[in-house]
Amino acid sequence: MEWLYEFDQNAFHAINIGLHRSWLDPIFAFFSTFGLGGVIGASCLLFLLHKSTRRFCLPMILADAISGWGVSDLLKELIGRDRPSNLKTAIAMEDVHTRSFPSGHTTTAFAMATMLLILTWNTKYRHLGWSSYAVASLIGFSRIYRGVHWPTDVIGGVFCGIGTSCLLYFVLPGFGLDLLGQPEDKAG
Repeated sequence: MEWLYEFDQNAFHAINIGLHRSWLDPIFAFFSTFGLGGVIGASCLLFLLHKSTRRFCLPMILADAISGWGVSDLLKELIGRDRPSNLKTAIAMEDVHTRSFPSGHTTTAFAMATMLLILTWNTKYRHLGWSSYAVASLIGFSRIYRGVHWPTDVIGGVFCGIGTSCLLYFVLPGFGLDLLGQPEDKAG
C-alpha cells in the first residue's frame, strides 16, 4: 500500500501545487460548483423542457440522490479518511476539512454522466451522454486542483458513480422504469 500512498502524495502535489495558476482558479471553481449534487440534480429539470427528454428526469435525479447521499456520504462515514486540505503544504481553495473518500462531487458527476449515456444510447442525443464524461472528468480534476481531495478519492468517486448508475439500470425496470425503452428520437 506504500505505492498507493506515494501515488496520492505525488499526484496531489503535481496537480494542486505544480499546475496551480491564478487564471485557472475561477475555471476549476466553476467546475467544482457545477459538481455539487444539488446543482447537478437541479440541472436534471432541464430535461423536462423537451418532450423527447422528459423521461430522463426521474432516472437522473435518482442517480444523483442515490450516488451522493446513499453511496458517497455513507462511504465517507465508514472510511473516515482525512482530506489533503488538512496539509500545511496544500493550496486549499475551499474550507473543507471533513471526510474525503470518495469525492462526492465526482461520484455524482459520473453517476449522472453514466445515466445520461444509458438514457441517450439509442437516441440522437447520444453525444450528450459521451460529452458529459468530459464535464465529469473536469469536475473530478477540479477537486484535486482545489486541494480538497486526493487523486484516489476522485478515482473512487468515478467507480462509485458509474457503479451506482449501472446498478440503477438493472434495478429500475423492476419498478416499471424502462430506461432503454422506445425513445421518440432514434439515432440514425
